[in-house]
Amino acid sequence: MSRKFLLLSISLGLSLAAIALVIACLYVFSSPNARVRYDLTAEQSNGVSERALNAIASIDKPVRLTAFLYRENEALSTYNSNVYMRAFDRLRLLINDLDARTSSNFSSLIVDANSPLVEQQRLQQLHHRQLGEVVVMSTEDNHVVLTFDDLFEVSQAIDEQRVAARLRHERIDAAFGDAALRLSHVNPFKIAVVKALTDDPSIQPFLQFLERQGHEVSHIDGFSMAADHDLVVVPGQQVPLTPLDFQAAQQWIDDDKHLLLALGAFTAQVVVDQWNEILSERGEHFEDGLLCEAIPIAGTLMEGRHECAILEINGDKVSGQHKINEPLLKTGRSLLFAGTRPLTFGDTTNKYSQSRLLRTSAGAWIDQQQTGNRFARDSNEKASIHAIAIASAAWRPQSSMQAGHLLLVGSDQVMRTHLDYNKDWLATSIMFLLGDDLEKSGLRNINEIPFHPSRAVLEQIKTLTVYFLPGLCLLLSCVVWWRRR
Repeated sequence: MSRKFLLLSISLGLSLAAIALVIACLYVFSSPNARVRYDLTAEQSNGVSERALNAIASIDKPVRLTAFLYRENEALSTYNSNVYMRAFDRLRLLINDLDARTSSNFSSLIVDANSPLVEQQRLQQLHHRQLGEVVVMSTEDNHVVLTFDDLFEVSQAIDEQRVAARLRHERIDAAFGDAALRLSHVNPFKIAVVKALTDDPSIQPFLQFLERQGHEVSHIDGFSMAADHDLVVVPGQQVPLTPLDFQAAQQWIDDDKHLLLALGAFTAQVVVDQWNEILSERGEHFEDGLLCEAIPIAGTLMEGRHECAILEINGDKVSGQHKINEPLLKTGRSLLFAGTRPLTFGDTTNKYSQSRLLRTSAGAWIDQQQTGNRFARDSNEKASIHAIAIASAAWRPQSSMQAGHLLLVGSDQVMRTHLDYNKDWLATSIMFLLGDDLEKSGLRNINEIPFHPSRAVLEQIKTLTVYFLPGLCLLLSCVVWWRRR
């Protein structure tokens, strides 16, 4: 055998081995489960949250996500609108991220107008799809449907001005997490929300929020109708309890069942007195008055403005000694409490543990609404720290549903006007009251997400790639040129 033929055989063999290695690597790393993804956007908008991933992982059955990407609303396509194009691009991106970061228990399928017609018809019949339904997340015995409006917020086209529709906001990640939570609850918790008024449209977003957390929600007329529920929520109350409702509420507390009670500063005094009487054995009390704090404007603290009655709760105002607040402290988010009354606790037996969850700053005062200057501290109004949210539980619970979990909140606007600012804290609070896993709440721990850089880090990366690396290469080339001379 000649030397030339031997070298040619070795070269050919090595080339074939290298090609086989490259094909094997491409095959392995093209698998969604083998991909490594980094979301380099400052808002971490190009990936799904740990909340959605954890919710899907908590489902012990195979999960299938089917997306129907059809341009069915003509109003969103007129005047060269790109709503559908942008919306479906975002959907594909986040569905691909789900494929890459979930286990083999999850699979997805995207159907559009270019898919085989027979397959389109089969899937639409299988899921009983209706007009406007975009995503179906399903297991073998349950499913959740998401419409276009559940995923996106759109400003409609204006025909008179020939203005095209525009895509304003999206909530794909939150909707995916909500759907997975609903699928993970085989036997969902039953929550009763007591009506503050006969007609109360301002509470509807809160009811939808509870349903998206996977709970079965009932909007009841009175406390006496809450007997077969796991949790009762009183998001403010405008009329006094009837004798029947008063007795039912007293029995509910005596049986150590779970309650979330929010009464703001403008709640009628007779209502506050009724609840204080019911809670007397627990040693927790709603005080009178409107809490205010001076607000910073142009580098100085200002009083006498209505904004003083809107309290921003963050930092050292959040207790780190209760698990409800742990996710909130990790993310460093703020809460907003408006029209807040102070709370007191401590005058009770050792049957219950009690914790102050949230408080005001040391500069807060109880504003006297009848006399003095509104929203400004007078000489007779002492500044001090006041509790605005209290949690308690029985030391020796009778059962998981009779553990004496009670949460008192000094503002009913946390579930109404400022719901968007307080959703995450309310989610963990509801989970605590129900004795459920707090990891299912809406909060995201940034440290758990693989490399989502801040704006400062992005600027450092830009400096490194645009200036430092090219400059280093230029320097090395100069050194090589000088050495060769």
